[in-house]
Amino acid sequence: MTSAANNPSVRSRLQPLLDILLVMGVSVGAFLLELLLSDRLPWGQEARGLLGVLAGAGAVLVLTRVRGGGFSYLGFKPPRRWWTFPLWVVGIFVVFVMAQNAVPVVLSNWFEIPQPDMSRYDHIRGNSSAALTMALLLPLTAAIPEEIVYRGFLVQRLREFFGANAAGGTTAVLVQALIFAGAHFQWGMGGMLMTFIMGAVWGFAFLLCGRNLWVVIGAHSAAHIALVAQLYHSAPLG
Repeated sequence: MTSAANNPSVRSRLQPLLDILLVMGVSVGAFLLELLLSDRLPWGQEARGLLGVLAGAGAVLVLTRVRGGGFSYLGFKPPRRWWTFPLWVVGIFVVFVMAQNAVPVVLSNWFEIPQPDMSRYDHIRGNSSAALTMALLLPLTAAIPEEIVYRGFLVQRLREFFGANAAGGTTAVLVQALIFAGAHFQWGMGGMLMTFIMGAVWGFAFLLCGRNLWVVIGAHSAAHIALVAQLYHSAPLG
């Protein structure tokens, strides 16, 4: 009888899961280290999780090279038609905003949906310099590394496990959206729902636009800028 370890088809299906566990392990380990060293790090609680996502993205880049892949595997490639790039970015952002508003309304028929917990960003309410700094840093510290980990890596590797057909792609997108939502647990249940919607929209968009990571990075950055603007203009607490 042929053992599972010697079966190429079994190995090819297990390898993506092992890679995912490795990257998630590095990311979680870095996050726990960040908690232990929180008093010594130059950033405050508003950036908690930064070390985890950057370590995860670094692990993805190293692992991709070790596996013999290039940056194009993750989706770092020019659009087929440059004039479609802004259309994709705007379209994905609009779909996300519509879904973000519609899904909680539908779910509220059965569940009470809490608001995302954004209290650790209270310092940017009415603070133009803090809001501008956050808007400029988020693409580098969140949008790019998160897209590398969740869409460029996770969606790709999960498709290799579940299958490259429509059903496999859909499953891959939904699973990575769940993981993406779990990584934002600090935002509470409302924030996890918002990031699940974001992860699902970004994931499907990544596949529909020919697995181009720059497109979803652009849409992700637009969503961050909109969030910063919303927080800046929100009424001060107290």
